[in-house]
Amino acid sequence: MRDSDTLIQHYVEGLLTEEEAGELAVLIDSDPALAERLLSHLHVDEMLRSTKPLVALPAYVSPVVKKSRFSGLALFSAAALAACLTLLATWGVRSVGAGAEEATTTSVAVMSRGVDVVWDQDSMKPAPGAPLAPGWLRLKSGLAQIEFYQGARVSIEGPAVFRLISSGEAFCEKGRLSAHVPPQAKGFRIDTPKGAIVDLGTAFGLDVSDGGAEVHVFEGEVELHTRDAEMKSLKEGQAMAMQRGAGVQAARQSSFSTLTEIDQRTAAVQRADFQSWLALAPARNAERDLKLRFDFQDGSETRSLRNHAAGEKEIADGSIVGCSWTQGRWPGKQALEFRNVSDRVRIVVPGDLKAMTLATWVRVGGLDRPLSGLFMSEGWGNRKVHWQITRDGAVRLGVAGEGTRGHSDYDSPNLFSAEILGRWMHLAVVYDSEKREVRHYANGEITARLPLKDFFPLRIGTAELGNWNDQTKGSRVAIRHLSGIMDEFSLYSRALSDWEIGDLSR
Repeated sequence: MRDSDTLIQHYVEGLLTEEEAGELAVLIDSDPALAERLLSHLHVDEMLRSTKPLVALPAYVSPVVKKSRFSGLALFSAAALAACLTLLATWGVRSVGAGAEEATTTSVAVMSRGVDVVWDQDSMKPAPGAPLAPGWLRLKSGLAQIEFYQGARVSIEGPAVFRLISSGEAFCEKGRLSAHVPPQAKGFRIDTPKGAIVDLGTAFGLDVSDGGAEVHVFEGEVELHTRDAEMKSLKEGQAMAMQRGAGVQAARQSSFSTLTEIDQRTAAVQRADFQSWLALAPARNAERDLKLRFDFQDGSETRSLRNHAAGEKEIADGSIVGCSWTQGRWPGKQALEFRNVSDRVRIVVPGDLKAMTLATWVRVGGLDRPLSGLFMSEGWGNRKVHWQITRDGAVRLGVAGEGTRGHSDYDSPNLFSAEILGRWMHLAVVYDSEKREVRHYANGEITARLPLKDFFPLRIGTAELGNWNDQTKGSRVAIRHLSGIMDEFSLYSRALSDWEIGDLSR
């Protein structure tokens, strides 16, 4: 029998013979997933136009086969294939029709950078890269840069109280900020207790205090709208207090943070964080019951990950397959990118584990398959472990039963949404045999505490980071590779406490 790829290609090109039609029908009947693959080869518009030919499959066969009639078996096979494809065409129409629901977002801006940021407890507390919905930002100290979806960029210095209203409007109750408004964001508006600033495509600074508000224009032009005076135009190099009778002054750009200063301060913080992480490495490597620790600082020319666990002699270095080296959490920090079905790191963890903790830093780029592997025992069954992310964004620890017994899945709440993808997140899971529970963590905070349905020592054996090999004898393997970047991975043979997980995430 010919392989499915060849048969699909022949069908798409209109070259399917009588014999091949029967073979393809048999394959689709035994493997429904093959029908979905066939559908992916046909553009929806083409399927709509070819619904009738799909039913009358002999029209594609007759130019190739020098026979005037089909045999009974071939005709039955062709009809079965045609019916299957017709159903798929109907499914394809419905899936993209007017009734299909799309994901939505309420966000209007994104926090692009933050330097030494400390938020008030009553504020949103976004991390760099976080989308921002309308609401209050109460910055106690530090510097936060906000990029609005219409294109305006605002740098806020703490202490400040700032409210996002829409993708083109905000309200500054208190604090100092600088704004850059490109032509695409012309009309960007910031309201204050003293009035409003409407930008005409420029760069300006705003200082709002209990005593009043001042606007300083660095480039271009802004309009000042106050309650007790007519609109005033303020041009490059000019400044004015937002009050009746105020005169034009010279703008003081040095009083406000510039983009260059933000870049410099951000780079300094990143260097300090990286150096702190490097300084902590010896202590991390020597931690009690640490079985495996990859720091991903191996040379970019190497195809292995060194196990830095100081007290572990049985677990060898990991073998890199397919993955590409890339930048990790900071400049100078390395990480591995997983993007293809081939990408993985092979590991062997011998023996049994009465308890276990897994921890990693990941930046997930997409959840385009039912399950995306983080750390997966090869194959399945007999106490093996699968740590993965579901398509809905939950983190799952799957534990196979002893022998031929069933398995148990322990899921966190949905942690990954469209607005979370692309951001670094620290994930950890604990299999606690003493407390008889599984605990999930995200960025050091516990997200789920689940009672163990059964208890027995875990047996990891051969495993993979970022992928899975099901170890079956068949030629087809489920696709579960991670789409994203991994930076640091640890495995302990004990249950870490809440405090210890929080410490790992900092």
